[in-house]
Amino acid sequence: MRLGATERARLLDKTKWSSDFEWRQIEAMVKYMSVRKAAKDSILIREGAVESFMCIIISGKVRIEKEDENGSKKFITYVGPGQILGELSLNDEEPRSASAVAAEDVTFLMLTRDDFDRMSTEMPLLAVKLLLRIIKGLGERLRRTSGILADYL
Repeated sequence: MRLGATERARLLDKTKWSSDFEWRQIEAMVKYMSVRKAAKDSILIREGAVESFMCIIISGKVRIEKEDENGSKKFITYVGPGQILGELSLNDEEPRSASAVAAEDVTFLMLTRDDFDRMSTEMPLLAVKLLLRIIKGLGERLRRTSGILADYL
């Protein structure tokens, strides 16, 4: 899906994920992102694949699932508008730890590692702010997971 930078910025600005950014930063950031659509049941990320991109969900819902030792898929959570997935791949080259499957039709912004590296060179302060936003989200997710884990102990 080809949208201009202003249209991509408007899509991102509608999500809570962008609340830490000023409009001019959003406009600059989306120049490094592409808009993608996935139909229900499409695989966005396959567990075990070595791919380097993150997604910011604009609309729709994505099911996160992980295979157990028997190969059965186990539901982990849903990711919806304003949430991200695949962000660790911008920093490491490890295989994907889970699969992401469109639970309904999904629109998302994609940032590849190559485009993030380009952003880091061309706009280093924006890249740092993006990383800080990612870290903030990871911290929130870790706290939530720790709380759930404590209930099982």
